[in-house]
Amino acid sequence: MTNIFKGITSHDLWKPQKDMKKSRTKPIPEDVFNKILYHVIHDEKDVLTKAGIIIQSQTGLRINEVLSICEGCVKTTSDGYDYMEVELSKTEKGDPIIHKVFVNGLVKNVVEELTLYTAELREKSGLKELFLIHNRGINVLKTHTWGICRLPHFIERWDIRDSKGELYPLKSHQFRATFVRELVKRKVPIAMIMEQYSHVSIEMTSHYLSLQAEEVRDIYSEMILSPNSKIAGIRAKEIKGKLNNLFNGKTEGQIDNVIDDLASTMSFNPLPTGVCLYDFRRGNCTDGDGCFFYNCPNYITEVQFLPILKSELDLLEREMARLKALDREREWQRQFIKYKHLKPLVESLEVQLNEKESV
Repeated sequence: MTNIFKGITSHDLWKPQKDMKKSRTKPIPEDVFNKILYHVIHDEKDVLTKAGIIIQSQTGLRINEVLSICEGCVKTTSDGYDYMEVELSKTEKGDPIIHKVFVNGLVKNVVEELTLYTAELREKSGLKELFLIHNRGINVLKTHTWGICRLPHFIERWDIRDSKGELYPLKSHQFRATFVRELVKRKVPIAMIMEQYSHVSIEMTSHYLSLQAEEVRDIYSEMILSPNSKIAGIRAKEIKGKLNNLFNGKTEGQIDNVIDDLASTMSFNPLPTGVCLYDFRRGNCTDGDGCFFYNCPNYITEVQFLPILKSELDLLEREMARLKALDREREWQRQFIKYKHLKPLVESLEVQLNEKESV
């Protein structure tokens, strides 16, 4: 089993990076993003512009990856899920790979529209790419043309403005940062986001998680502190007990205020399978990189992480069975230490989930 946090702490991952501060890509504000989606779906007539924006906004792919897609790129799994094959250039191995990205109906439909729209150009040129234009011959649309021409013209055409009333200065890479932001808000574990983009390192993933500190706080405070939260960890019972006392007799609005007040005094450091509550302003964690967070009092997980925790538990059980069969007792003992801390977490979350379903 690979520990993707080896050699890096949550503080290293989420603290502001001085050398990245100026180049950090900001997500598109939600109100602006909604306007972009509305106009590209309902009003935009230029098929290439429409297809590029929809694909980027719904997949988070880089524009060079989007512009490289070819005829027949959308396929369907045996159990009915649509996905798109795209070549990724920045990967762990350094070589381009064909990556499969699940797509929704918006993407599938616009790829079909784009396929029909450029069919004649593909037939004349012999090219397989879908983003073709006729300009001094038939060529694939260039990334710089996309960024300096098509996106600004789209913003101007539909008069999309920011909170200051100015035309929004949309950059192509913002779609990627926005997509990852939405994944985080839906509690998708960081490990899964890394897998989606075949990131070289977790630091690269963190570059796209350009959330303000208060946004991270809001996401995880709602997950951990809300009255209906279903959490597990060494301090989970203590936390729920104190929260119940604080919430007792209060209205929904008053409860929201309590959560906001609590969250402002806490630290939420996202982990692949939960949250670390350690406040790094007090200095480095005493356990440092060597901590086993399932047995750490600062580690809290929530029912949204149950699938990935169950998967890890299943892998541990299979590995322990293999080691037992090989009579490798010392290695089995090492895995058992993890197992005895992970299993109660899974069981606790399952009990809470079943209680919710039976209500």
